Amino acid sequence: MSMKYPTLFSPITVGVQKLRNRIVHTATVTAYGANGKPTQRLIDYHHARAAGGTAMIVTELMPVHHTSIANPFLVNVFDEKNFELLKRWADTIEGEDCRLVGQIGHVGRQQLWNSLATPVSATSKPDPLSWTVAHELDHNEINELINSFVESSERLQRAGFSGIELHGAHGYLLTQFMSPFSNDRNDDYGGSREGRLKFVSQLINRIRKECGKEFLIGLKMPCDEGVTGGIDPNEAEKIIDYLVALGGVDYFAFSQGNSSASLETHLPDMHFPLGPFLKLHGRMRKRVGSIPVMTMGRIKTAEAAEKALTEGDGDLIGLSRVLLSDAAWVKKTLQGRENEIRPCISCNYCWGEVHVGRGIACVHNPELGTSGESDWRPERAIQKKRVAVVGAGVAGLEAAWISAARGHDVILFGASSKVGGKAFLEACLPGRGDIARAINFQKIRAEEAGVQFELGKRVSLREINEFGPQKVVFATGAQPVWPETLAKDSPACELRSLSKELLHQDQERKGTAILFDQDHTAAVYAASELLAQRYQRLIIVTPKTTIGSKVNYISLIGVMRRLSILRIDIIATTVPLALNNETLLLRNILNGDETEIEGVTCLTYATPRKVDDELMVSVRGAGFPAQFVGDCNAPRGMAAAIHEGHQAGITV
Repeated sequence: MSMKYPTLFSPITVGVQKLRNRIVHTATVTAYGANGKPTQRLIDYHHARAAGGTAMIVTELMPVHHTSIANPFLVNVFDEKNFELLKRWADTIEGEDCRLVGQIGHVGRQQLWNSLATPVSATSKPDPLSWTVAHELDHNEINELINSFVESSERLQRAGFSGIELHGAHGYLLTQFMSPFSNDRNDDYGGSREGRLKFVSQLINRIRKECGKEFLIGLKMPCDEGVTGGIDPNEAEKIIDYLVALGGVDYFAFSQGNSSASLETHLPDMHFPLGPFLKLHGRMRKRVGSIPVMTMGRIKTAEAAEKALTEGDGDLIGLSRVLLSDAAWVKKTLQGRENEIRPCISCNYCWGEVHVGRGIACVHNPELGTSGESDWRPERAIQKKRVAVVGAGVAGLEAAWISAARGHDVILFGASSKVGGKAFLEACLPGRGDIARAINFQKIRAEEAGVQFELGKRVSLREINEFGPQKVVFATGAQPVWPETLAKDSPACELRSLSKELLHQDQERKGTAILFDQDHTAAVYAASELLAQRYQRLIIVTPKTTIGSKVNYISLIGVMRRLSILRIDIIATTVPLALNNETLLLRNILNGDETEIEGVTCLTYATPRKVDDELMVSVRGAGFPAQFVGDCNAPRGMAAAIHEGHQAGITV
């Protein structure tokens, strides 16, 4: 037990299963499975978190029926052919004194990835995200699904799993039955609350009867769907009353939202406050009584987790993105190594990668999903070298601290007096402050590893020569280019420079600001919020059919919500031509129509970036072995920059 966090690291009994602490890795889709089977990579991913000290791991959703196969990377738990792989999975995790719980469920009408599958649901009401119209399940089909849930639970028990978690949240099938928002049946599986809960009640009773009291049964459900006519906190309490009286549930896990515009509450990003749902979960915990409750949602630190437990907001702390960032979060906290934890910045890059069908990845944990991840440290170099890193953004910082931690002599040159580069600027914009946590982590690691910092001036070839490096790593970034369609004599400025100016000048500015958006990143829309605060009106102009193409969908909902609140207008499929006397001429790229906007006092742009660094040419000409990382290699995002810097550091 930790003296610093005594409740967090105290054991707890859930059902009849004893957990060594209160930390649970919540269900997280990794896309590490393949062809409906668990892979070694998936097992390694969970093993790293078990070895890192997590007390219980809930798997990502496992389909219980062939009608629920949303994509090939989910593990088909209904398939007996997977039994030996399931057993290997359970043996590996349970062998670390970590309880493995299989989340089982059915996507219902949310067949977002598999257009050939038949969507099924409580009714034929369309899915609010995809507008999919589902097949309404009849009684025989419901019985078939119940049998599949039970058989899947029994299979997991035989394989050595400690229990199952019924996925009754996120607008999936169980929610579709439980919620008056989605269930308008008029038979015994609809109508009254008892009817709407019949499906989940039968599941709990049947699984308990088949698997006995030693097998955990958890239920994940919404305590607020965030839609009119859905499950709100009052309805959630009444559902809890019914299910507690029914018996059979060993723990409750609460989540928010469904698949509508409230989707963003599934995974609150950095624009949300810390622990935004704790008090709501605490309210549910009081209603539940003695049954353990798992609380979750932007709980970042052990201090926050301890407070949530002591204040009665939950009995278990559900973490996902925090454990993605650092598999050894628990172990490092227990060992007093909290400053070594790679912090989660709630950017939702991880969710975005999975949503488009790629394996889960983290912006600043390049070792995610590798074997032995929880014990990873930079390996000492066989031969010590002198390494010069030019550019102190996130790519350069990562390359510098990894290189130094491997035993090299490293000097880091930065043109600015602050480290972080464009990421530092983004961290200063509305709602983007968490990015500073990643920069600060890199800076601390670099200082501890002995990196020599040379900041506040542009380095010359002479200074690099004086250091005498055996390797030069360039991380000098790239600069936005002038918009191709805009007349050269038009008064315009690039967005980054304007943002710096506005951050230091808080007075209101008259007229309309126009932002020409060819970047489509979250940073652009954070800067948009800043512009909307300073100018009387803001209009975003983009040549694409919509904005936000580089923002993951779940966070894009929040972007659009905030822009709507600020009354920011969006003009799509349009480019600027010229700005003269506060009149901006625009052209629609689809039909060629030209229009004018008057009263334009500011025109700014976020455009594709170009590498233009004479120093790189000089260094290569001088014969120094050079490597290029981040935007100066190819302009992309923060993840690519950090991952390339990381790779440079471990290979130098």
